[in-house]
Amino acid sequence: MKSAAVIKLMLAAFVMISVARAGTLGLYPVDTPDGARLSAEAVQLGEYLFFDKRLSLDESLSCASCHEPGKAYADPRPHSPALGKPRHRRNATSLLNVGYRRSLGWDGNARTLEQQFEQSFGPYGDMGISLSDAIGRLESDPRVVESCRSAFASEVNASCLARAVAAFERNLVSGSSRFDRFLFGNESGVLTERERHGWELFSGKAACIDCHDVFHPSVNPLGGAYATFSDERFHNLGVGHSNGRMSDTGRYDVTRDPADFGSFKTPMLRNVRHTAPYMHDGSLSTLAEVIDFYDRGGNDNEYKTAGVKRLFLSTEEKAALVAFLESLDAGYYEATASN
Repeated sequence: MKSAAVIKLMLAAFVMISVARAGTLGLYPVDTPDGARLSAEAVQLGEYLFFDKRLSLDESLSCASCHEPGKAYADPRPHSPALGKPRHRRNATSLLNVGYRRSLGWDGNARTLEQQFEQSFGPYGDMGISLSDAIGRLESDPRVVESCRSAFASEVNASCLARAVAAFERNLVSGSSRFDRFLFGNESGVLTERERHGWELFSGKAACIDCHDVFHPSVNPLGGAYATFSDERFHNLGVGHSNGRMSDTGRYDVTRDPADFGSFKTPMLRNVRHTAPYMHDGSLSTLAEVIDFYDRGGNDNEYKTAGVKRLFLSTEEKAALVAFLESLDAGYYEATASN
């Protein structure tokens, strides 16, 4: 007979799957790559693995160690821990709605969630262990063995683990915020006057919408009825620039294109009040600090993205923008794994 915890996990998985497939207010159904399955079995296995510390070298880290469910699947520490050889010190971003991403990581070094999972292993991976060694630790776990067979008709291998974790992550869908109800649900009274003013600034004077995409006929000539809040592109804001140098060269490490020097992926903004600290290096602690940073035009440097300039916002305008960003808070699914 299944335990209450297992039954709860199964129900949560089914709920998440229905949301991901049907979409939710302000979002569209999550796409999956060829061969990916979002079955309940795949999601359950992925959640189990997401919390499994056996996947790290000294069994001290799991995926959830840097993507905390109670923090909107983000990391409240400025720099996320890693057991592999050091490369960069970055803050792990939220995984909510990660299924809408066209590339992963601050520098876009992975194209799919499956690829990102596999990149977490090896000498430079966060887990500090080879994927083959991690698989060896799971091959005798009857739950993993049976779940790989049931979900993917597979033995315990890299493909099974990567596809399962990716299935779980794609089901972390969060939409239907008060802002979504305001813009897409035509509930004009659901936002306060200050929040509405913040939206006017976001889509107007402050031009946040230029990078944090919202598709709606009232603000975007392409129309549409969804908001991913990211243009999926990379921009140099001067974050980390000091004494004439960048502490982290960002997208340039992937492309070796000078135009990408010091550029980082535009983050999504849903549930942003839960995902502090902000920026790739976790250098800004509050949304008010983020607004101040943009108001002064970022940090000047040779490669700063054109269009990033001073905004000359008043104190009230800054407060209105913060209020608007907090209106993007939406429900999300905390995992219930008990391993």
